[in-house]
Amino acid sequence: MLSKVNQLTISYEQAHGFRPNLLYVNTAQLELLKEQLSEPDIEILAQLIGMDIVIVETSLKPRVSWAQIPWKHSKTA
Repeated sequence: MLSKVNQLTISYEQAHGFRPNLLYVNTAQLELLKEQLSEPDIEILAQLIGMDIVIVETSLKPRVSWAQIPWKHSKTA
């Protein structure tokens, strides 16, 4: 799952010129990502991947996108 997220992120960045900030997954995909990163906390998981996570049960495949919203996990100087 982690390699798929990385692949999606790279493809998106190449196509659009900037990184996505949203990852759409279903709960099974989220659980797999949590397991692969050994991180049960979704907030910390979002920090690790650099995107907010949106859970969509009807999503058969993970996908990424960008939305003009302030990223709540970013740190201010």
